[in-house]
Amino acid sequence: MHSRLTRIIYKEKEIVYADYRHLKEPEMILITRLHRDLILRENKESYFIANYEGTYGTPAYMEAARDFAMKTRHLVKKGAFLGIVGPKVFLLKGITYFLKVDFKTFDSEEEALQFLTSG
Repeated sequence: MHSRLTRIIYKEKEIVYADYRHLKEPEMILITRLHRDLILRENKESYFIANYEGTYGTPAYMEAARDFAMKTRHLVKKGAFLGIVGPKVFLLKGITYFLKVDFKTFDSEEEALQFLTSG
């Protein structure tokens, strides 16, 4: 696994933490593809936090993110995003509605962890 993809255990639930902070497009795409491949290889229920502080979602990255969601949505039960602010929040809501995935944005890691472990 890449150093930007780590596992955390919270309330007995395994969560993949994808750290995109301050990365540029090529590295962001790499992490997204590695995360996708990890989920597909393990072939089990999955949860994640993705931290996007200080990043910009280019069209090429958004295509990689769409590919991630489409190919893993049968395994990823919930996803939480950090660092998504302003109009990007509404864009994400539209994308998650269209793709039928349970991904939400949060202001803090604690809020994200609570969401991922609820229900």
